[in-house]
Amino acid sequence: MKVLLDTNVLVYDTVEDSPFHEKAKEIVDTNEPYVSKLVIHEFIWVMLKLNLDPNIIGAKVKEYTELCKLAEESAKVYIKALRELKARKLSTKRINDLIILFTAKENGLALATFDGRLSKLAEALGVSVVR
Repeated sequence: MKVLLDTNVLVYDTVEDSPFHEKAKEIVDTNEPYVSKLVIHEFIWVMLKLNLDPNIIGAKVKEYTELCKLAEESAKVYIKALRELKARKLSTKRINDLIILFTAKENGLALATFDGRLSKLAEALGVSVVR
């Protein structure tokens, strides 16, 4: 299945002692994975916050960008994300989730995420969710 990986999937796939490591690894290994530039950016930020060595982070970024296809974010994605943020009266903290969700939708991809709120929103907007 063609699936856009949310940042948390990359994090759990990387952190081997995380409770969702095996499931994240399975999602990455058994699907046709895509990432967006935003997902890679968030992944780097989270890994730095977890004090992972920048060389290891760089190696994982290289691995993911070679393994995964790139799902492009367009102006259309940003506009739809902003409209949805306003329509649903969501916190501005959710804008990245909405951009990731509409990137999946506009590229015809399912969304792989462990984020329950994002999963519900994706399903409400007709995007298949892989957990």
